[in-house]
Amino acid sequence: MKKFIIFLLALVMCTEGLVYAAEEQTSVRNEASVENEVKEIRNQDILVPTKKGVQKATQAEADKIKKLEEKPLESLTGSYILGDYKSGKILEAYNIDEVRGMASMSKIVGIYVVFDAIKDNKISKEDKVTIDSEASRLIGSSYKLKEGDVASVDDLMKASMVVSGNDAITSLGKHIYGSKEAFVEAMNEKCRELGLKHAEMVNPTGLTDYSNETYNKMTTREMFILARHFINDYPEALKYTSIESIIEPERNFEEYNTNPILGVVKGVDGLKTGYTNAAGRCLMATALRKGEGRSLDTRLIGVITGAPSDWARYVAAKKLIGGGLDKYRYTVIGNPEEAIAKLKVENSEAGEVEVFEKSTGNALWDGKSEIKKTVTLKEGLLAPIPAGEVVGKVTYTMGGEEILKQDLIVKDRVLQKGFIYKIQNIYRDIIQNIRAV
Repeated sequence: MKKFIIFLLALVMCTEGLVYAAEEQTSVRNEASVENEVKEIRNQDILVPTKKGVQKATQAEADKIKKLEEKPLESLTGSYILGDYKSGKILEAYNIDEVRGMASMSKIVGIYVVFDAIKDNKISKEDKVTIDSEASRLIGSSYKLKEGDVASVDDLMKASMVVSGNDAITSLGKHIYGSKEAFVEAMNEKCRELGLKHAEMVNPTGLTDYSNETYNKMTTREMFILARHFINDYPEALKYTSIESIIEPERNFEEYNTNPILGVVKGVDGLKTGYTNAAGRCLMATALRKGEGRSLDTRLIGVITGAPSDWARYVAAKKLIGGGLDKYRYTVIGNPEEAIAKLKVENSEAGEVEVFEKSTGNALWDGKSEIKKTVTLKEGLLAPIPAGEVVGKVTYTMGGEEILKQDLIVKDRVLQKGFIYKIQNIYRDIIQNIRAV
């Protein structure tokens, strides 16, 4: 009897540990889903992620969203950053230099290493990977693979990024490096290579290691840097992160992308969510605003950490990424077809000539700040001046910061005045010399 009681106590303790761990990183769409369990009609003009993909919100969901939208971003997150992909410029930020837990966002580091291995011909996307016991038993978000199942590297990459499969990323790492530990060391080496000085990877998944209370971490600023390098080196990764769902009827698997604003905010095509007790609800996102008129394609990257709930993360992400896309854009500056100034050339036939910008430029504009220009022309220029000669500069500033500097040219050859003008000059010089004597 005593042995039986001891057995029951041990079973309860193990079960509690599993429940705590399972709560820490919920499975697939629960990681991003903010679906209300109350069965209501979905007829509100607000799109939300659900366990069945993006749908219209219920009235209760819409009310909750409206209430959260009244709060500032700082109260919805532990940190956030919004930056320009092209230049790396930080546009908006809060608490970005504090080291934060990454949770499943750290799978981006792991997938980065996998892409490197493919590039170096260590593996191919067509390789077949057999799932081992350890990977199949991992808790949290899962691709629901069983021990002995076989999947391609490509499928495991997709599962890692779309449904945040802990089993998928772990199997990839062991396939390349032979052990989870060696894969984690490769992840840390990648962080060092990128100059992420505060980064520390302890496992491929992002789960907290309760044996020593450690977890994957880096600063929010470094998460932005990581995302920017990742997209630059492997833009094809966005083909995975923009996939809306993985549906495999043959094994009764149907899960939707964990990104709560994919399909909600126009232009969003990545990257990765995360959730643990240590990290809170997190999101590393990117979106592309297509150029139109005098605006050009603009890609932004945003990172949110420490959101207290799925709803808070959803609203914060819409504010940061959606608001950023509405606000910031690369815009064409200048017009080579319109004269920007006139240049005096005393010995020219016209006396002064029109000056043009050599080409158009572009700069990131916040949609409201005044863009000022300052023209600086060379002095003492004399004809003849060949067509296309640089005769000055135009500098554009926004908020006191220089955003663009362009060459100014004369489009046509500037001719010197004719024979009579030369005689007049000679006569003038003679008179001046006589007076000087």
